Amino acid sequence: MISATLRSSALTLALGAALLSTPAQAVEEDFLKRFDGTFSGSGEVSRNEGEASTGVRCSMKGTSTPATVSMNGTCRAAIIFSRQISADLKVDESGRYTGTYVGSSIGPAALSGKRSGDAINLTITWPEPVRGDTTAQMTIRNDGDGQVAIIITDKMSAGGASAQVSSIALSGS
Repeated sequence: MISATLRSSALTLALGAALLSTPAQAVEEDFLKRFDGTFSGSGEVSRNEGEASTGVRCSMKGTSTPATVSMNGTCRAAIIFSRQISADLKVDESGRYTGTYVGSSIGPAALSGKRSGDAINLTITWPEPVRGDTTAQMTIRNDGDGQVAIIITDKMSAGGASAQVSSIALSGS
């Protein structure tokens, strides 16, 4: 009898938890779907400390599931450089985003943060110091009308002031 009551209580708790988490997950799923498709655009990137920004043209493809989003593509600056870039993120039940960013010459970086409205605000943790430290900020904004903006803010030198070092605006096609 106790065993049946415990099973019934456990089932009720599990069902209740599933029902409570569904609306939040549905909201994130709807947001993540905004990134599905092909995007292209341009922006400015400062690759190294003390270096002027370079104009880039980028193209990316986005795919999502109810709890993940991946954006993969390439940014090019005329004949100066071409670099593969990507952001792979997953969101948990609490709304916390974690994942990986690839785009720096030093290798993949860890991402973690939260969504606020139409923007995912992330901390980038580099595998080794960039501009004197191992963290920077990334904002990925998608207001739902086919426009994606990716902005990276970092310190310009060790202990220095933060500034925008990358800004890319993409449109869906």
